Amino acid sequence: MIGTVVTALLLLAIGTRAGDRLIVRQQELVLAKLPVAEASAYYDLLRRRVRRVRVLRAIVLVSLFCLLYAYRHQKRSFTA
Repeated sequence: MIGTVVTALLLLAIGTRAGDRLIVRQQELVLAKLPVAEASAYYDLLRRRVRRVRVLRAIVLVSLFCLLYAYRHQKRSFTA
């Protein structure tokens, strides 16, 4: 059970990293083409998006750990 979860998290992390690299590269190309004032405004928007994504990912990880804890606790209460 735990091995499956760790494998799934590892695959998710690798896929997320690859996707993030692609998105960052695309955004860098867009920023390079914009004038400085517009690039600055767009960069601020991107920073807010990144912050929101990080918060949402943290919430997902905490939720996953809570679910695993509840699952393990439930199994122990039935066997005791």
